Amino acid sequence: MLADACLPACHINKILPMAISSNPTVQVMKNFPATTLCWVACAIALVAPKLCGAADQPAPSDDQVLTWLRDLKPLPKIHYSWPVPLEQLSDAQLHEYTRLTHAISVSGEWVKPEQIEHAVVICKRVNATQPQIPATIGINYSVWHRRFGKDLPPTDVGPTHIAELEYLKTRLDAIRTALATANQKHATDVVISAVLFDSEHFHVRSDDSAWNQAITAKYNAAYDMVREFFPQVRIEWYARGAIHPSASPTGWSEANYFALDEQGETFGCSLYQVPEIGYTREIFRRTARHAEQHGCDEVTPWIALASGYRRQTETYHTFSLDWNYDLIYSWKLGAEVNHAWFGAPERHERFAPWNKAKVAIFYPEPFGRSPHWAAHFVAYVRGAHLIKALPTEPVAEPEGNR
Repeated sequence: MLADACLPACHINKILPMAISSNPTVQVMKNFPATTLCWVACAIALVAPKLCGAADQPAPSDDQVLTWLRDLKPLPKIHYSWPVPLEQLSDAQLHEYTRLTHAISVSGEWVKPEQIEHAVVICKRVNATQPQIPATIGINYSVWHRRFGKDLPPTDVGPTHIAELEYLKTRLDAIRTALATANQKHATDVVISAVLFDSEHFHVRSDDSAWNQAITAKYNAAYDMVREFFPQVRIEWYARGAIHPSASPTGWSEANYFALDEQGETFGCSLYQVPEIGYTREIFRRTARHAEQHGCDEVTPWIALASGYRRQTETYHTFSLDWNYDLIYSWKLGAEVNHAWFGAPERHERFAPWNKAKVAIFYPEPFGRSPHWAAHFVAYVRGAHLIKALPTEPVAEPEGNR
């Protein structure tokens, strides 16, 4: 019966997944008798999903994700992010995400008063449960990318320089006003806790101190303006002092956006190759050592879940927004970044000095362009609490409940 139901051996490429049928061993198997071939094909079909990885798995439904989220405890560290797509999420989803991460991050350039109010309402609901870490709001802003002339050198302090700072001032004032209005309306006291600057317009030069000083002056002007409106906030600079893999002779390079004499309390690095766990740890280790050399003891990781830099044959790598790598790597990173055991000084070389990461930042945005982001986030949070089950697996009951 089985032999009668099988396709001829010449059709093995149609029986098996492409990733398997192209294997040299499988090519030899084309000469096997049809009955033998069919038994092998059936056996491989049972394990093909494991062999092919997670890429073919469908994204979980919103209801499934919400169920997973509700079962989780909050992360031990604040996790900011690229602007949360508020209009795409239900209040239930946004509430659970905020409860777990302690923050709603919005766009400084484009956020509207009603969106600030929405964030305040969600934070108030979360804070009504008296969490150990109160829910707050983070502001993303790409300074020196909005009004300053794209082709101008950093030494230029003309009309577009002034316009850039005026626009930043206008937006900070609008956000402060909207926050005060929303807090008064809803009888609460939600705060802006962080401004996350992403400024990749300028690049320092090793042989031009005047150029570098001008870059520093521009960063300091933006920093001072934030302090004027929100004196107590954390200010993060994307990739400040970052060490990252590259095609250089050593295989490593320093991000060259900063002269490192600008105002700032933390360094930052991009963990955008999560499945390459060795690189991920070494990026953080090297950036942490670089930070220490400049008298800085905090390094903030920017984390890409279900996305990141994928290896390519034609280029060094390419950033993909849809990279459904194996969930275990998101689980593992969640464990190492968040659980104190991994960041203990005696394990800095085995893992990385994760204790220097006081907060983390997700890029790209949560529940946005990466279709599998939610499942990887659940895996990440489970890892943070050492829950030994991925989202696709049942959670084992504690022994005392059996």
